Amino acid sequence: GMRGRPKAADYDVETCAILQMAIQVYCSTLLTQNPYPSAVQGEQWAVSAWKIARMHHTLDKDHTTCLMKLVTTRTSHIRSQFKSRARSIVKTTYGFESGQDEAVLLKNQALSAELKTELAFIYHTRGSCINEHTGIYANPAIQQVINEVLFKNGNDDGPRWSKYYSPFPRSAFALTLTAIECAIDEWATGVRQTIAFTEEEYVNAYVGHDEALDEFDKATSGYKLLSMILKCVFDNRQYVLVITTILY
Repeated sequence: GMRGRPKAADYDVETCAILQMAIQVYCSTLLTQNPYPSAVQGEQWAVSAWKIARMHHTLDKDHTTCLMKLVTTRTSHIRSQFKSRARSIVKTTYGFESGQDEAVLLKNQALSAELKTELAFIYHTRGSCINEHTGIYANPAIQQVINEVLFKNGNDDGPRWSKYYSPFPRSAFALTLTAIECAIDEWATGVRQTIAFTEEEYVNAYVGHDEALDEFDKATSGYKLLSMILKCVFDNRQYVLVITTILY
């Protein structure tokens, strides 16, 4: 029998084909519903994803506990992808610098604190206080992280599973903001220190971003601003900035 942890290589070609698609459907469900599901919710979504994949391939293969584990283990993996892409994008977009020089350390410390204050990092352009920031939810880092994870090319998950990602889901947008926040936290001491993007550390930040997006949506419902932003994210256009600067 199989020893240790199950791997895709342990299964026949047909099962692997279903498994591969089930993982994609499962990850898409996470990003459209909630990237921090309970164990029970995760299992339910894995079973549903398996059924969709099985129907697509018209193959009659039942799921097993081991197969479902292979699907649900992708939960933290997909979240980590957002964080690992955010790390280099955050450095270049916001202007953190490498080096041990005291002036560099102080600059990085101040920048990290400034970006975290009143969520300044979500704005396209930062003023000296929150009332002077412009382009809410339009910082280019957001689109860049999303593109790196989901829209790198025509075969990536975003274009392939457009029924999930068009318009772009709010929960995936909130996860992107959380990953960027974690990457900014890494610079808090002035030198980048790795911080694990764990559920324990960051689920509350995710919930905060999701609730803030909900409040923003309600506050600007007359303009349908959040819907426009999320549509633009999928379309991968840069006119998000124009809309948010004029209206907010």
